[in-house]
Amino acid sequence: MHARESLDPARSMWHFIAVHLRRYREAHHMSGQALADVLGCDRSTVSRYESNRLRLKRGHAEIIDRRWNTNGMFTNLIGFAERADEGDWLVELSEYEARATRIRMWEASVIPGLLQTPDYARAALTAGTENNPDIALEQRIARQAAVFGKPRPPRVSAFLSWVAVTQLVGGPDTMRGQFAHLVELSELQHVSIRIVENQAGAHPGLNGSFKLLTVGDRDLAYTEAATHGRFLMDPFDVQEIAVRYDWISDIALPVGPSRALLKAESEKYP
Repeated sequence: MHARESLDPARSMWHFIAVHLRRYREAHHMSGQALADVLGCDRSTVSRYESNRLRLKRGHAEIIDRRWNTNGMFTNLIGFAERADEGDWLVELSEYEARATRIRMWEASVIPGLLQTPDYARAALTAGTENNPDIALEQRIARQAAVFGKPRPPRVSAFLSWVAVTQLVGGPDTMRGQFAHLVELSELQHVSIRIVENQAGAHPGLNGSFKLLTVGDRDLAYTEAATHGRFLMDPFDVQEIAVRYDWISDIALPVGPSRALLKAESEKYP
C-alpha cells in the first residue's frame, strides 16, 4: 500500500496535516517541485511531508501559510498536533508495531508490554492509573498477538535494565511465569533479549525507555512518558535514539549470559 493511501485524517492530526498539505498544493496548481522551491528544500521532503513519513516543520508551515494566505492554519495545526502529542498514541503504536519488520527496544524500569505475560501485565496495569485495567489488558494482549502471531514476525531485539528484571510485579508465581516466558521468547530465532547489569554504570538509557521501529523503508522512534508516548519521525531525531541504542548494545550482556541471568532470577521465587 502506498504511504498516502494509509493516511487517516480522522484518526491522527499529523495525518490530517499531511492530507491537507497535498490538497492545498494541488488546489493552488503547484507541483511538488514547485512547493519544494518555495520552501527551499528537496522535492523528496515535500513527498515525505505529504505521506507523513516526515512531519511538517513549523518553519515550513509558516512559509506555506504566508504563500497561500491561510491565516496561519498549518502553523496552528502543528501546534495542536504537538500539544495533543497524538492522544491516540497507543492505537498508532499498535499499528506501527503490527507493520514493523524490526523492533528494537530499551526498557529501563519494567518488562516491556510486548514481552509481558497476562498475569504480569494485569499486576502492572492494576498498580497504575488505568481506569479500566481489563480493557487495557485486552489491548496489550492484542498488541502482542499482532506482532508475534504473524506468519512472518518481525526481528525483535530487547535490552532490559537490571531494574526491570529485579522489580517485583505481582507475586512469586507471576514472576516465575514472567521469567519462563522471557526465556522461551529468547530461544526464538527472531527474538533477542539482553540484560544491562547494574555494574554497567551510567549510560544514555537512563534518560528513559524507547523503541525503534522499522516500518517499510524507514525507521521511526517512540519514547515513553508516564501517561503517554511520543513518536519521533524526523531522521535526525531517530538517529539520536539509534545512537543511544547502539551505546546500550555495547554494554549489555550477550544473549547466552542474559538467558542464564533470567533463569537465575526465576530461581529466586520458590
